[in-house]
Amino acid sequence: MNNNVAIGVLAYNEELHIKEVISELSSLNTKIFVIDDKSNDNTLKILKEIKDEFNLHIIENKKNKGAGSSTLKILEEAKANGFKYLLKVDGDNQFKVSDVSKMLELLSTEKYDFVKSNRFWEGGLEGKIPSNRYIGNLLATMLLQFISGTNKLFDPLNGLFGVDVKILEIINKKLYPKRYGYPFYFSTLSAISFFNIFQINNTVVYGNQKSDLSSFKMLFTLIRLTKHFLSLKIKNKILVGKYQRSAFLDSFFILFFVLSFITFLRFVLIFTEIQFLNSSFIGSWALILLVISIFTVFIFVESFKEEKAIRSQYIQNEE
Repeated sequence: MNNNVAIGVLAYNEELHIKEVISELSSLNTKIFVIDDKSNDNTLKILKEIKDEFNLHIIENKKNKGAGSSTLKILEEAKANGFKYLLKVDGDNQFKVSDVSKMLELLSTEKYDFVKSNRFWEGGLEGKIPSNRYIGNLLATMLLQFISGTNKLFDPLNGLFGVDVKILEIINKKLYPKRYGYPFYFSTLSAISFFNIFQINNTVVYGNQKSDLSSFKMLFTLIRLTKHFLSLKIKNKILVGKYQRSAFLDSFFILFFVLSFITFLRFVLIFTEIQFLNSSFIGSWALILLVISIFTVFIFVESFKEEKAIRSQYIQNEE
């Protein structure tokens, strides 16, 4: 049995899938932790029935806390039991055991701090992904790449990932998403914390699984986390001499981005009755907006180049 990596399974109202999921994962000869997030169907009953057969470590939430909170709890439980890594899997049977096995092997080498998966490749989708999930993942990918300065990472809302339990030391529990967006949190925090990352191509199966994902709440969460991670990234780089120039460019970009936004608003106000910065000459404000926007784009490009050079040494992708 693998003594370094534990598999963590999230289960909420998964009576149709949970036994099959556990049965398949048991073939990997790895300790399985499963958390029931106060299911209101027979999920917990089924888990208790198969507990001894598969040597399960069952965690019961006394009330529904959400996928993010459950992941954090199962990660803490794995650490308390002496495991170095947690490989997190959903109990809805969307992931293939072959992909879990591939990630298990990568984590077992102890070369990587974070192993994530990407479903957006030629063979990554079986069935039809809901449109709101596709759009949400597209936005999350752009934000992750914007924050981390790399175009090597994709699909940060993918729930199949493995992480070193040391990440618990740097998680901000006040900002950590309790329900939506927690895979984005793990991906982004790992990227800006100089974790060694490996990204595999996995396959996600869409069938009769249900989701209570709120697009509005997800958008709000992503925006809130983006603001937090931009600030944290700059703080992390300021502490390392060779990355301080990159931190300066990041700060300069944020300043010019804010100036561009304010100038754009002032330009729009010319066409209203609202008076702000006492001038209504369209040409002047248009020129100011153009100049500041050009500087903003230039600084962003330079900042991204610096960041990309930093991240490339920490990130590997499956060919």
